[in-house]
Amino acid sequence: MMKCRVVFLLLFLILSGEFCLLKAIKPDRTYRFYPEKLGLIYKELDVITKDNLKIKTWFFPAQNALSKEESDRAWVENRKREYKLLNDEKRPTLIICDSDAGNMSWIHLHLAQEITKLGVNVVTFDWRDFGESSEWNMDTNYMCYTEMLWDYDAVINEVAKEDVVDTSRIGLMGWSTGSYLSMIAAYNSSFVSAYIGIATPSSFEEVMPIIKKVQNKKDEEVIIPKDFPSHQMPVYIAPDFNKSTFLIVGDKDDRTLPYMSEDIYNALPENIIKNIWIIEGADHGGLNGPITLNFECFIDRINEFIKTAFN
Repeated sequence: MMKCRVVFLLLFLILSGEFCLLKAIKPDRTYRFYPEKLGLIYKELDVITKDNLKIKTWFFPAQNALSKEESDRAWVENRKREYKLLNDEKRPTLIICDSDAGNMSWIHLHLAQEITKLGVNVVTFDWRDFGESSEWNMDTNYMCYTEMLWDYDAVINEVAKEDVVDTSRIGLMGWSTGSYLSMIAAYNSSFVSAYIGIATPSSFEEVMPIIKKVQNKKDEEVIIPKDFPSHQMPVYIAPDFNKSTFLIVGDKDDRTLPYMSEDIYNALPENIIKNIWIIEGADHGGLNGPITLNFECFIDRINEFIKTAFN
């Protein structure tokens, strides 16, 4: 039943054009449902950015899987569960960000549902002006905003304060726009020790001509902020990136082509844990994207990486 729900939600995403398609910013302020619908134990963190905006953030502690009966009941009752921990152990924690569209009420919740079963805390959040984060005027012709990195930094710093978070084992994960923002955030944070990048553009110089061609856009319709740290795009920081790294890309990705992930991977230091997975038959996003083409296999590979990176 849960697998059917995942497929249904992803089909809805594809039809609405919201899932993992590198294009330009398209915030969605409406949540499809909240974590209680999946029976997830969670709490909200009080995350405030340096420019005093609230970033909606959900903290999911490691938790046991629900039985089919419990899962079905949670879906129907839609009631928030009491916040309980398995124990007081400090655990590895994976922070999952948005891409450039939608919000954290989509695939993020299913990722949280599966990864918390592995004994890992999961955190999801929405950029400013996304979901229930503070309103902030965004030009939808922009590819990203420098302030999104402020949001990420605020989340990381607040997560590190949690008693059940092992601050030596914090990882970031993002896809498409969220992928390069995650790598930059990881690079600039002493708390982060691992990074998972899915469909990662290597640099704006490489990806922008492709985006314009695929979408038939003009320069003024896909804008990079002048103050964005473009010199910290993945391929440029890779030689000095001392975090465990897992790069994932589909071999049919027509936006962040596989060679971009390969270029990043090859530029990474030799003395770190690093892996690259080029998924046969996977597109940039959508139902055939790297996460959803074979969701169970994806979770297995994430689990393997987490065990290796945080051993």
